[in-house]
Amino acid sequence: MKETMKEKLFYLGRSICHPFDAFYEIRFRGKGSAGLAVLILLVFGILQCVSYQYTGFIINTNDLASMNSISIFLTWVLGLVLFIVSNWSVTTLLNGKGNMTDILTVVSYSLVPVTCTLIFQVFASNFIIAEEAMIVYVITGVGFVWTIFMLLAGLCVIHEYGFGKTVVSIFLTFVAAAIIMFLGILFFTLIEQMVLFVVSVGREFMRRL
Repeated sequence: MKETMKEKLFYLGRSICHPFDAFYEIRFRGKGSAGLAVLILLVFGILQCVSYQYTGFIINTNDLASMNSISIFLTWVLGLVLFIVSNWSVTTLLNGKGNMTDILTVVSYSLVPVTCTLIFQVFASNFIIAEEAMIVYVITGVGFVWTIFMLLAGLCVIHEYGFGKTVVSIFLTFVAAAIIMFLGILFFTLIEQMVLFVVSVGREFMRRL
């Protein structure tokens, strides 16, 4: 069991330096770990809350008085889950080869660079002066760019797409996500209206009794 986990962590690290090779191993030889992917996703959501509150005041423009940790956590985690589901929906129609677990693994593993730079941002921002803020911005920017690169590489590999088709699939993923959000809002609005109707009928019935 220890050797298996060690191997999973090895391919997590390998995906950062050699994303094409690592994601090929993860997709076709089962080297990835869905459990580890979920853990990374949750840690990323928690770090967003930590970053919101504890990033140094020099670069922190957030309104801490109105902070809602649960809202921040759910926004990021559910947003990424929505991306995963939407990408699976779109690529299924476009003959993509990756399944839901593959997409989850790619998305979560791709978050590692930006997660690491986020930790650095929170720590460093509490010790820097205003003139040094640009260093933090550059490092976090590099982490973000590397995350995007890993995501593109991973989706190319698991779906067996070219670069152009991968970009198109990501665009359609955002379109699908918007549609799912619209339908979800519509559904819950209808449910709310039905509940209000039932409650009002119940109240009227009680009055007549």
